[in-house]
Amino acid sequence: MKFAQLNDQTILLTPATYNRIAAWRSEGDHLRCPACQAPLRLMAGISFEPYFAHPENSECAWKELDQPPDEWLAAASAEAAAAVESEEEAVKIGSFRLPKKRAITDTDSTPPADPPLYRKRLVPKQTIQHLSEKQAEPLHPAQKQAVLTTEGPLLILAGAGSGKTRVMTARTAYLIRDRGVDPRTIMVVTFTTKAAEEIKQRIGQQLPARQARELVAGTFHSIFYRMLLHHQPERWEQGRLLKKDWQKWRLLRETGALAGHEELLALKEGEVEEALGVISRWKNEYLLPHEMIERDLKSEVEKHAQQLYPLYEAAKRKHGWFDFDDMLIGCYELLREHEAIRTRYQERIRYVMIDEFQDINRIQYETVKLLAAPQNNLCVIGDDDQSIYGFRGSDPQYILGFTADFPDAQTITLEVNYRSRSSIVGLGYSLIGNNRTRWNKACKTFHQEEGETYLFYPDDEEEQASRIVDEITHQLKLGASCGEFAILYRTHESARPILERLTEARIPFHFTQEEESFYDRQTVRWVLGYLRLSLHHDDSAALKEILPTLYISQETWNTLRSQAILDDVPILHVLPKLPQWKVYQRKHLQKVVDILTECRNCTPVQALELIYEDCRLREYLKKRRKERSDTAHERGSDELQQLLAAAKRHATVEAFLRHMEDMSQKEKEWRKQQPLSGEAVHVLSIHRAKGLEFDHVFLPDLVEGALPHEYALDEVRKRGWSALEEERRLLYVAITRARHTLSIGIPQERFGRKTRPSRFVAEMGR
Repeated sequence: MKFAQLNDQTILLTPATYNRIAAWRSEGDHLRCPACQAPLRLMAGISFEPYFAHPENSECAWKELDQPPDEWLAAASAEAAAAVESEEEAVKIGSFRLPKKRAITDTDSTPPADPPLYRKRLVPKQTIQHLSEKQAEPLHPAQKQAVLTTEGPLLILAGAGSGKTRVMTARTAYLIRDRGVDPRTIMVVTFTTKAAEEIKQRIGQQLPARQARELVAGTFHSIFYRMLLHHQPERWEQGRLLKKDWQKWRLLRETGALAGHEELLALKEGEVEEALGVISRWKNEYLLPHEMIERDLKSEVEKHAQQLYPLYEAAKRKHGWFDFDDMLIGCYELLREHEAIRTRYQERIRYVMIDEFQDINRIQYETVKLLAAPQNNLCVIGDDDQSIYGFRGSDPQYILGFTADFPDAQTITLEVNYRSRSSIVGLGYSLIGNNRTRWNKACKTFHQEEGETYLFYPDDEEEQASRIVDEITHQLKLGASCGEFAILYRTHESARPILERLTEARIPFHFTQEEESFYDRQTVRWVLGYLRLSLHHDDSAALKEILPTLYISQETWNTLRSQAILDDVPILHVLPKLPQWKVYQRKHLQKVVDILTECRNCTPVQALELIYEDCRLREYLKKRRKERSDTAHERGSDELQQLLAAAKRHATVEAFLRHMEDMSQKEKEWRKQQPLSGEAVHVLSIHRAKGLEFDHVFLPDLVEGALPHEYALDEVRKRGWSALEEERRLLYVAITRARHTLSIGIPQERFGRKTRPSRFVAEMGR
């Protein structure tokens, strides 16, 4: 159904009115069927034209119509034409002008010259050749060649979806079964425990269980740690492992390691964690404390890391602790410095195979080279186009320079993508071809089907989330299952509205929260505190929450509370009346009271604007950001804008607060619940999605500043390109997770600011 009744007027879904979808969606129960008066739901997804949906089991005769009957439409049009739209009036509260709410109708049937963008197909710039001959054999020629090449160094360039796990499994089985190699002399290294278990499981299906168990397979950390425990058990006792950053910070504080370093003691926990992350990256690059002391470092985070590094290492040595990075360094130094031990392992390990080689770091690579020598039966398999862990010290230069380190190495390219349909493969390769530093690879697609690749243009991040969930809902009704869908985001800020819409639609989802809850962030708590006070002037907890934003110390809290009890008035009313205030303070505090009194009669958006500007919350955050360097305060402005975007969907402050409290509670449930065993939509970061695949993939927020991220754009402005190339690889990974469909969101506003489509859109398609 393409029409509905809203406030006694008719609205029509046409390209000329698509720009009103977000506003109409917010009307909720006010959307009615003109014939049966049933409430309608506005469905505006991606792959289909928007429509109004009747409740299930409705028998309304009009529900399949695109246009109402002519006689009814004529009467409605005449009524609409007779109405005279009044000029917009305004009410002034404080210094902020509040527009009166206007009816959302469309009486002008003339479409604009350029109808608002709703969606369009994205056609890849590069056409990908289909595999001409599909053989019945389980391996195509390049895969078979990789399996049979067992001696000497070998580089296998395995593009996305090219069957690298199948090749690794077949190659290992071939060595054991056909070449008679003892499985105890084969080492298979993966980057995740899950990948190692998958390879063991697959090998166990092809070989006797005993042989599969004897294979040396695992992550770098697990294999290297077993070696350390065997040779130096007293030094590497598992109970002495520092697993979390807070444990490292506690070690530094409680052992007195920072005594005499007042500037380090003054650091916030977030600043310390950032510095520890930098130290970890240096250790993975085998940059030791004495090497970093003389470095000229520019960023504050690196300067903090430079100071902390020797103190942290000394504290660990003194008290017998170690971290994950120490395992890698310890194993490398064990092999390098003890010739007998190194020779023993070199004679034991005859074949080494490394998965995801593009993600290797220096200390891992140097250790592997020691283990593989002198036979150098070293097989590395990976894709330089999927190197996305630079923040952990990974560097694609190791896979790019492998043939320089091993001049006699053979190179085999697995060029057939078995996963994705042709248009998705074409977009990925059109994009990644813009990187300057990469191996050039031929590419073919196994599938003849083109697949569906869309760009869609929602108003903002809230409408973007609604459209994604509408699309999933629509596809579920057509027979799809929840587990076929994945929503992949670049930064966690993109996830919040999506999770809220999924929750409201009661669609099950998998989500792993890695950051502090949005609803628990300090800026959000301050804003919600103001709103709660506007409804309940005696909400003492809310007032106590916002005191810092009014430059009032917590010591004044007891005075405020006592005075409110003595005067028997709401605690907010006492705020401007304390005798110690100077004239300008008293005037501002009285203004805050007046504004909060008026806010209860405002829409949530109007109330937030008053709080941000007239109550000077935005000004307070700007000042705080200048005084502090930690990233938590850098994002405060974005959090204000996210709240504004979320508030648009609610008619009253009370409804908005109720929504926020409900979402906060539900998020606590998300954190506690175990991963769902049944079918569920996958909501995860692009980094976490690497190695996975889904039938239908949504990529929200493909705009400048989000992907590519702002930090990469900063580097470009300084004439650097490496960060931008990693962002391009990140998007390539995201695209190539999709099997059948790919939907890319380009919100016209994000965090209240106009956006520009990501430069990557023009690079990959037309």
